[in-house]
Parts: sequence; C-alpha cells; structure tokens
Amino acid sequence: MDSDQSSSCSRHLQRPKHEYHLTKECAASNMRTVASSNATELESCVQLAVLKNAFAFTYANFTEGTAPTLSSTCNVFDCPEFHPFLLTPDESAYDYYSMYSKPLPSENYTCAPGLGVFEMVTKPLNYSNAMIACEDVGGHLANVVSDPRTSFLATLVSSDLKNNTSSNRKAFVGLFFENGFVTITGEPLSCLPFRAWAPGHPKTGKPRKECVVLAGNRYWETEDCSRKLPYICELVPDGPLSPVERYCAPINNIKRRKNCILRNHKQFEQIEQTKQQCNGNINTNKSVAINDNN
Repeated sequence: MDSDQSSSCSRHLQRPKHEYHLTKECAASNMRTVASSNATELESCVQLAVLKNAFAFTYANFTEGTAPTLSSTCNVFDCPEFHPFLLTPDESAYDYYSMYSKPLPSENYTCAPGLGVFEMVTKPLNYSNAMIACEDVGGHLANVVSDPRTSFLATLVSSDLKNNTSSNRKAFVGLFFENGFVTITGEPLSCLPFRAWAPGHPKTGKPRKECVVLAGNRYWETEDCSRKLPYICELVPDGPLSPVERYCAPINNIKRRKNCILRNHKQFEQIEQTKQQCNGNINTNKSVAINDNN
C-alpha cells in the first residue's frame, strides 16, 4: 500500500466506539456474565466492559454499606439484554447500561459476542430495497469484512436457508461495487486485509452493477444488484428511545411508525426546548438568590 492510499485509508477507518447508555435503573440482566469487579467508580466499570469488548454491564453505586451485601459492584455481559424493558427487577443498587438501549425490532435477532447483533431476513429483496429495509429498523446491511464476521454470518445463512439448494444458500451483505468495492459504512475494500472471494469472483468483463452475497459455504460472491435475495441486517448500537420514539413505539407497522415520528418530531422538540428553558430559568434564579444572599 503506497503512502497516498495509506493516508486515504486512515481517513476512512476508525476504531469502533464503545458507547454505553443508561437503559434501566434498579435492574439486573439475565445475559451471560463475562467479567465482574468491585469497581468503586462507574468509569472503572466502563473500562472493564471496553476491555472485554462487551455490549452491556450493570453497575451498583458504591455507597457505605453496599459492598458487604454484593458479590460485585460491576457485572459485564457479552451480549445486550434482548428485552431491556423486561429486565429482572433487583432490589440492590444495580443500574443497567447497554450499547443497544432500544428494544429489538423483532425477536429474530442474534447476538454474536464481540461482533454485533444481526438478523437473517429470508424474504427476498433487491439490494437497494434490502438496504432500506435494514435502515428502517435502525441498522444497515451486515458488515462482512473480517474472518470472524464472515464465519459467523455464514452459519446464519447456512442454517436459516437450509431448505434451499446449496447453490441458493446466499444472502446480500454490506459490500458493493462503486468505483471499487466499498463496505456499507464507506470503507474501501482495498483498505482492508481480509478477503473471502469464491473462485471466479469478483466477476470481470461485465457492467459493474455488482453487489456481494455471502454463501453458506463461507465464500463471497458477486450478484446483480437487481436480483431479489435474502439479506442480513446488522443493528446499529444506539441510545434509549427519544420521547417521540416512545410515543410512536406501539405502532407495529414500520412505515406508519416512521411517519408518526416525522409527524410529531417538531412538537416533541418544542416540548424539550421549553423544558430546557424552564430548567435554565430555575438555575438562573437560584444563582441570583445565592448572589443576593452573599
């Protein structure tokens, strides 16, 4: 890789961020614990979760008399709680934090520890509509450009499409041709070391309207983007529901729910601004009162 390409790649490639959100207070998780500690500060628990590449943790505020009653103040989980609003109530001081604070769009998502949360969708769509469908549920087509990702996602393809013939066990993933192969999150494939092309792929000598599918045998293949095929969505880590999202959450139909959010967004934004102005006025009045007393 020459220096110009190296510089270009560094602009695209970023280390993944571990951003945890307070999802539920006074709650514990039923997910698998991968590490524990008696951290006395929240930041120490966060650092342990990052070290373990974990998706969630619970932390108990360290107060006098708490330590003797708890085996640990920090518990780290490799996967997020799939139903964060049904977490086990806990009388201790635990609060639950997660990289995936919003409820899952469906029950068909699978957690791959250290990799992400994915859904294999067997209903066939063309590539552009598959992209839109994944975005509609808060994700994108699955990033496949690593050995662990290719291996894990290939098992989903193989198991969920087991009734298909072996040559038809394939699904669209987040890799396509646009002046070179590019991942769904914008990284040029030329900047990444891993490849899993099937023999004879990528195809050459034809118009480059090619999108990548992952086959159950763990190979990447190129297909015409207009072909309708199953696809794999990857959920994007995100914070808790906003007030307008909570308001529209009971609507099951995705398009109607999105319209509800768009329709009510400004109203909820104005409510939030009013609250902030009110809090600002209260704080200003308090500071004035304190100054007057001095």
